[in-house]
Amino acid sequence: MTMLAAGEGPPTGPAFTVVLVGHVASVLVALAVVVAGAVSAIRVLTSTGELAPSVRAYFSPGVNWAGRVLYLVPVFGAALLAMSRGAYGLGATWVDCGIGLWAAATMLAEGVLWPAERRVQRGLAASHGAEVPAPVRRACRTMCLAAAGVIALVVGAMVVMFAKP
Repeated sequence: MTMLAAGEGPPTGPAFTVVLVGHVASVLVALAVVVAGAVSAIRVLTSTGELAPSVRAYFSPGVNWAGRVLYLVPVFGAALLAMSRGAYGLGATWVDCGIGLWAAATMLAEGVLWPAERRVQRGLAASHGAEVPAPVRRACRTMCLAAAGVIALVVGAMVVMFAKP
């Protein structure tokens, strides 16, 4: 259900377009970061010898700030709703579903994915041999599963936002 009045078109204009691009870019960057983390975790899981320096560098200790781009998605989304002059808003099924899917993805990332990534960081920083410790492997498996869930939820939100059912 859209909230467009009879004879009224969807919001347009350069400012709306810039904010829409920011909204979409935030989603794509967040997805790319989640995929990169999962690929790096897979590289740890499939390693049979010394980890590649790029994998160790990816898991260097620190907060995954790039992943937090996920928080810009609703910021830009709220701006889009405000700029729509009432054409779109809370209460529209597609808006509410998109927010719900985003919230679920964010909770999964904050509650499971990024804590597992921090465990991998700590475990790899403490290990210097060719053998990847079992707790690191478990954390990598958790990362992969959580990343798959985050990706599915974000892609689901993208489909809902595009289709506007």
